[in-house]
Amino acid sequence: MKKMKRDKSRGMSSSGENSTDNFELFISNTDINWCYYRDTHRVLGTTVGVLILQDFEALTPNLLARTIETVEGGGLVIFLLRTVKSLKQLYSMSMDVHSRYRTEAGGDVVPRFNERFILSLAKCRNCLVCDDELNILPISSRSLKVLNELEGGDDNSHHKRRLTKEVLTAKQHETSPELMDLKAALKDTPHVGCLINLAKTLDQAKAVLTFLDACSDKNCKSTVALTASRGRGKSAAIGLCLAGAISFGYSIICVTAPEPENLVAVFDFVVRGLTALKYVEHVDYSIQYNDAKGREDVKCVLSVVVLREHYRQTIKYVRPENVDQFASAEIVAIDEAAAIPLPTVRKLMLGGSNRKAGAGHDRLTFMSSTVNGYEGTGRALSLKLLKELRDVRGSMGTGSGRQSAQMEAAMEASTAIVGPSKKKGEVKVHEQRWAAAAEAAANAVSSSSLGSKRLREIELVTPIRYAA
Repeated sequence: MKKMKRDKSRGMSSSGENSTDNFELFISNTDINWCYYRDTHRVLGTTVGVLILQDFEALTPNLLARTIETVEGGGLVIFLLRTVKSLKQLYSMSMDVHSRYRTEAGGDVVPRFNERFILSLAKCRNCLVCDDELNILPISSRSLKVLNELEGGDDNSHHKRRLTKEVLTAKQHETSPELMDLKAALKDTPHVGCLINLAKTLDQAKAVLTFLDACSDKNCKSTVALTASRGRGKSAAIGLCLAGAISFGYSIICVTAPEPENLVAVFDFVVRGLTALKYVEHVDYSIQYNDAKGREDVKCVLSVVVLREHYRQTIKYVRPENVDQFASAEIVAIDEAAAIPLPTVRKLMLGGSNRKAGAGHDRLTFMSSTVNGYEGTGRALSLKLLKELRDVRGSMGTGSGRQSAQMEAAMEASTAIVGPSKKKGEVKVHEQRWAAAAEAAANAVSSSSLGSKRLREIELVTPIRYAA
């Protein structure tokens, strides 16, 4: 590939139709990206059709979990191995990671992961072991038996019926009658129909509708929480709803995530949504990228500025620790909220660290988090923050409930401070207890304002990336 690029830059590449071979056509027409194993964090959030893992000795379970989940349904995962006569030869292979565990006291490392991983490949019905000429080796006898049955068996064979059922199940998500009916019913609805038409599953279409319903009422204080496993399309749903928020007239929209690389899919679908809404790049909106230099950085979008009819609207990325920069935002979208500290998330929902409790919490808050995947489990979000929002919303409806919550919080904070056994007068423990109780009561008021928002919870179940 390097030689082809060098020859092309020098004008030495073959341009005749007869001289162009298939490999050169494949290279020129296929989007191929590569990275070192130490840079695999760059592939998080992306979707590929084929994944090739070279240098098997350098693989770790962490690398496998990080890369294999990026392959879409029906894709290929290819391991490049040296010549082996049996998969059992890989059991005792010395991996690169073993060197860090070898010491003078214990020099032998038992590669248990190798054995378990290879045994799982041997039992996998979709695993084939081929040589460099793509001849199927007898090692994968289980898969070879299935292929022979599919090729020569009748239509009622077990494997053919199973394969047909899997294909039909995978295809019915996009062609489900409920999704088609929903798209047809909302086809002529302004700001909504063209965005719903981009949804791939019924779950995703309902999530986009919930987001847009929250955007349509600007006087309603609302929090929308979206949880899903990896590959369900939650980032796409947030991107489409932010594009819809632009059409509803919101001026300042702040999007945050642990790193700007986590928002590649969100801004991608923001652009797709604006295109569906008849916005034209360089005419109606412009895109600002980061200064990606070298192999370590990933080129990603930092902001989208919409200028139509002399009206400026902005969707911009702000780091979560810069809480004060969210003060003027009308919508705050928090992606991968479980990876952000909960105190920071609370401040983002309340409107900033310098904002008085209960004063003007009239903006929308969108949250999304992965509950099953390499990025994390999202249990902190569901067990702490969302549970707190539900409890506070239920208990803060009356003045007596609000007052009792403040007293309880103040008492817990004051009793938690214990002074030393000597020189109590110099330490002034009572003043520390008063200050802690006052701060806890103020936080309880903030929590009551947080709970006064309308909470909507969405969960995406149907897979998109892994559907064949």
